[in-house]
Amino acid sequence: MLGKLREVLLTQYIGAFLIALLVWRSAVEIITTIVRIVISYFRTPPTRSALGFTFDESPFPWTSVIFMAATVALYLLTACALARWLYPVEMKGPQAEEEPSARDREQP
Repeated sequence: MLGKLREVLLTQYIGAFLIALLVWRSAVEIITTIVRIVISYFRTPPTRSALGFTFDESPFPWTSVIFMAATVALYLLTACALARWLYPVEMKGPQAEEEPSARDREQP
């Protein structure tokens, strides 16, 4: 069943589109989080203390950064796993040269 799914993903180019979509979604997630942080930084008014001092610093939104990092990591890991499954790397090097091909073994 997985072989048939792999064949469909390869022949219809759905796998390549899916990998590109996952990478694109991770880039969109990074840009969206950065824009949200910048907008929240400029929209937050300075706070006043009871003594009349103003504080221009708002707390950094670590929760959104951590959530974004986890989401991007999942998108990229899924894209890498799918790419390695659909397009395996052929072995090149000394081990590949030592093994004779099936055609060479049949000929006397």
